[in-house]
Amino acid sequence: MQFCLGFIGPSRMMPMLGERSFGHPGAGGSLGFGDPDRGVGFCYMMNQMGRMGDTRATALVNAVRESTT
Repeated sequence: MQFCLGFIGPSRMMPMLGERSFGHPGAGGSLGFGDPDRGVGFCYMMNQMGRMGDTRATALVNAVRESTT
């Protein structure tokens, strides 16, 4: 993980939307981040924790990326 000012920066494991995105994953697959270049704030929380390798947040981030390009 790449930390930047107390948040995690984008990485291969947590790509977010761009190189200036910042945020933090949570337990069980939740994810929150912001991207100042695209003016996007994103949060995904579920009511039941997922397992390792859960792809739901990744699929949602990919949909947001496609809709903001």
